[in-house]
Amino acid sequence: MRASRELVVVQALSSLALWLDIFLIFTVPAYLWSISPPSVALLAFCLGAPMLLLGPIVGTLIDRLDVRKTLIFGVSLRIASTAALAYSPSFEMFLVLVILKGMSNLIYFPSITIAIRTLVNREEHKSFFSYTSLLDQASKITVPLLAGLLTMVLPTKDGFFFSATAVLLTLPFLLSLCAKIDAKPAPASSKILPLYRDLLKGFSIFKSLPFQLRVGFLYSLLTSLALGIYDPHLAAFLAHEGYPPIVFSQIVSATAAGAVCAALLVKLKLKNLEDVLLRSYGLVVFCLALIMTALLVPLDIPNKKLLYPTVWFINGFGYELLIISSNILLQQLCPSETIGRVSTSFRSAQMLCVVIGPAIGTLLITTYGRHAPFTTAALATFFTALTSLAIYHYRYKKVSRFD
Repeated sequence: MRASRELVVVQALSSLALWLDIFLIFTVPAYLWSISPPSVALLAFCLGAPMLLLGPIVGTLIDRLDVRKTLIFGVSLRIASTAALAYSPSFEMFLVLVILKGMSNLIYFPSITIAIRTLVNREEHKSFFSYTSLLDQASKITVPLLAGLLTMVLPTKDGFFFSATAVLLTLPFLLSLCAKIDAKPAPASSKILPLYRDLLKGFSIFKSLPFQLRVGFLYSLLTSLALGIYDPHLAAFLAHEGYPPIVFSQIVSATAAGAVCAALLVKLKLKNLEDVLLRSYGLVVFCLALIMTALLVPLDIPNKKLLYPTVWFINGFGYELLIISSNILLQQLCPSETIGRVSTSFRSAQMLCVVIGPAIGTLLITTYGRHAPFTTAALATFFTALTSLAIYHYRYKKVSRFD
């Protein structure tokens, strides 16, 4: 139990730093160097490029190394790269440091995933992930306010020191957790040639994963793609409709509030619900939110802006149920010897959805109008939710009967 509490503290501080980083990485260049929209896209690509291009390779390597060393190295690199961003003299150097920041995340996050697998008991999974999701969404709500206050009283780039400090505070807890993890002997296959051969076996390893884990990855990828199609265009859509910026802020806050309520519900009321069914419920609620959105956006009704926060509250609620259940199923179903590779490969695929989703949304807007991304996303999630329910009813239930 103590290890779980320490991990919750680590995850809370890590989430705070992560949201602060994201906010500052896209805010600082805008104020200091007045970057153009193409430069913003380049900035986003630099942050995600390490995960997109190197995810499976780094994940495979981490699976073969001592997780205690990769965890400490990853957190040290996060601290150093974050602090270095505060000293960047130009936008070009800022981009280089953002790539380094992406590399530190690529090493740290699969390492902490392996540590969670080692230290958190199966019966604690729902409680643990509901706590971490709750704290993550609380950070998402408070970080914009915190960052805004920091930029008012300090030089713009100094906010990165607060982020680096938050990560630094996790170090004593991580050292304590590492003492509870058994050393992993370095295998002979950690050499380059066997590692290359192991990478070539990636597809066969994916096929050997439990069915519910494989199909869950498909659900999450389709959901990420749907999110990528409409979410980046939401602010522009609201501006086009004539709504003030405060409406967008209300939507963001409502989404985070929905996620907080979902985490509390899992913690307090849904402890005994099957994880596969919890995932299906999350998909259904998220699907309903997008259907409501697709029906709402073309309507010309009085005070429509008051309905948007309600719809996005439901959106955040459903999406968080999906995230919590997916994290639990990854921990429970993925073989421990491949969890680093599997988690980073999945993050790479998600990053690809993040990259191509906005492009699809742009094409839909150009061809069919500003409402098209919402309709397309609703159709995609409807298919995903329907598939999830059908598979649960016809496959998972039958397997449970025989068990």
